[in-house]
Amino acid sequence: MPIIDEFLTSISNFLQKKDPLQLRLFLRVEPPLPDQFLQLSQELKAWYRDGSKLEAYITKLVPEADDGNTEVGGAWPGFHAFLQEYLEFWRDVNFGDLLETHTQLSNLANACITALSNATHGIVVLPATIQLCSTLARLAMMLDKRPDLTRKMVQIADVDQEARKTLVEGTAESIQRAFTMCLTERTANRNGIGRDGKPEGKKVGIYSFANMVLRLLFQCKKTRLANQMFTNISQNSPPLGLYPASQRVTYLYYLGRYHFSNSHFYFAAQSLQSAYDQCHAQCIKQRRSILIFLISANMILGRFPSRTFLVRPEAADVLDKFIPICNSIRKGNIIAFKKAVGPESGNEEWLFQQGVLLPLKSRCEVLVWRTFARRVFLLTYQFPSDPNSRRAPTLDLEDMVAAAQYCQKLLEGWARPVDSMTEMQAGRTHPNALFMKAPDLVPPPEGPKILGAQEGIVFGNTMPDLMEVEAIVASLVQQDLLHGFISHNQGKFAILGAKQRGGPLNAGFPPVWETLRARAEREVNNGEIPGWVQTERTGMMGGVVNLTGIARPVGSGE
Repeated sequence: MPIIDEFLTSISNFLQKKDPLQLRLFLRVEPPLPDQFLQLSQELKAWYRDGSKLEAYITKLVPEADDGNTEVGGAWPGFHAFLQEYLEFWRDVNFGDLLETHTQLSNLANACITALSNATHGIVVLPATIQLCSTLARLAMMLDKRPDLTRKMVQIADVDQEARKTLVEGTAESIQRAFTMCLTERTANRNGIGRDGKPEGKKVGIYSFANMVLRLLFQCKKTRLANQMFTNISQNSPPLGLYPASQRVTYLYYLGRYHFSNSHFYFAAQSLQSAYDQCHAQCIKQRRSILIFLISANMILGRFPSRTFLVRPEAADVLDKFIPICNSIRKGNIIAFKKAVGPESGNEEWLFQQGVLLPLKSRCEVLVWRTFARRVFLLTYQFPSDPNSRRAPTLDLEDMVAAAQYCQKLLEGWARPVDSMTEMQAGRTHPNALFMKAPDLVPPPEGPKILGAQEGIVFGNTMPDLMEVEAIVASLVQQDLLHGFISHNQGKFAILGAKQRGGPLNAGFPPVWETLRARAEREVNNGEIPGWVQTERTGMMGGVVNLTGIARPVGSGE
């Protein structure tokens, strides 16, 4: 019996029995494969060069479903078109030409997605569609790393001819059709959850397709296109907890990265923390990828990793990149911070490649300035002799200017005179004197070092002045990182509520993590992170039911 006859007969039997797993096994395209696929390819090349002849043969051996008699046939027009595309793929494919293979595989995946759209029978090809789209996504990402091949390809034009899409973006758009189909399917239950507590129908495939699309969008740096996807998931998806752990972890990782790239660092930290907690301990590479963004998001929120993390294999070489930044924030050491995120540290290129350098530079510098102001306050503030005094504790902004100019000169390579150092070490001058007057430093013989815009305390080689420091303090107040107000006429920052909150430090310098978390939680709708469905949406009244500990993930044991 020819291989093609055996193949088509088996396909027909699987359709009649509605066996999606066996159907997926027979509809593979990715090497390595059994020898039968090579034989199938040879038969197709020898006997079925004519597409119309092949179409007639498929229709004969794989009859269409008869609505009046479910025992006769199981195919439908969309499946016939897909099956012909599949056989023509094996007839014409040349795995040595990757670009042509991608085009053929794209056509095959689109035909399979069209077959999936059938409301009655489409569910049977869902596993095969996931398999084909996954292969297509991997091939697209591999080609994206081969500019020697892709530069020969003409970019795919959009319908309106105004925008052009890369190979990866075009692949993501194709797979997104399947995602939308699964997400918006009408099911017997409004919430898309069956009586067994699992997603029903095509909704089983929501996160399989979503993860493929997200991976491709991050690959081509078009993450803004994921915004509508997350919105639609929030409105139409069953809870994420009902899906397998691998899908949950992958989705939460990309959701966390999306929020990180959009400066929603609290949402990012929550998503990434859940992904890290659910990721298997043996998945070192995956846990390491999650950890890089999780540590970065938490640092921006004022939470730093502990040394106990070093015993974990995924963190051993990661924490060393972040610890110098953490130490500079804790101490308010602007000089150390500039070096920790600059080329001197040796970590700048690594942080940039991971995609966290610029957020760390811009966001963590705010925290350094907050600690810097706190340290200047500690060095210069004189506590009142009268405990009943009603005067608000103040920070003289001129002291901050002197301290900032001192740091600026150290960055430029200025040196402190030896006699001043000796005097200080002998104890004849209190260290606080450094912050009560302009620092006495000696410029280097070759002249001050030329600093870039990101290297200087404020703007390159420009010495910070009172106006710039006042603007920095005002920004910290506006972000709730300092509690008080600025008196422009007096050039001071006054702390409010010192007596009620246990002293000026507690009142004027609130904990960063608690402050930023409180601000972020005010933006959370019903306690859910945008894009992360944690509760079941039920009924006409829009209520929610918490499924924690009730429903089981797909594929879990009894």
